[in-house]
Amino acid sequence: MLFMPRILVFLFFGLSLLLSACSNQVATAKYRSSFNFSSLKNYSTYDRNSPFSEFQNISDTMRNSIEIAIEQALDEKGYQYQRVTGADVVVTYHLINHNNKELREYNKGIRYCQWCLKGGSEKVNSRHWQMNSGSLIIDFVDTKDNRSVWRSVYPLRIKEKDSSFEIQEKIVSAISSMMSKLPNKAS
Repeated sequence: MLFMPRILVFLFFGLSLLLSACSNQVATAKYRSSFNFSSLKNYSTYDRNSPFSEFQNISDTMRNSIEIAIEQALDEKGYQYQRVTGADVVVTYHLINHNNKELREYNKGIRYCQWCLKGGSEKVNSRHWQMNSGSLIIDFVDTKDNRSVWRSVYPLRIKEKDSSFEIQEKIVSAISSMMSKLPNKAS
């Protein structure tokens, strides 16, 4: 008799562990090993009227949510916001949708080179580096050569039924996880 409840308890805990592992999202990141991340002191984002805004058609509300979360995460890490002309890097982002042409245009606009970004704190294999619809990409673009030097991807998975609060929570959590993958800043 006692045997059956124990099996049910183990099955319940096993299923709970499996479900929590599936819902636990992890950011991945790659970077250019030759870029001196310890020299970074400031960052910027592109203005809304820049060509960057043309790479993707997302709402101003979504742009605001993403940009505010980026600014908060980088401020917490000690980076200072500057105008583009005075910044070490420009932080860009792309929310992947079903339009691969938008992603190609975005990659072209930030001069993304997947073979140039070989560094990373963990080995990133193709299973973990999937850029599926609903994933958020953040890039750091070096202002000296206008080329991406760091990229992080996170499966954001915003659903139509999500409230604005839930969407904001997902964005903040994703960007916090993504920024934790930045190479260490010098003290």
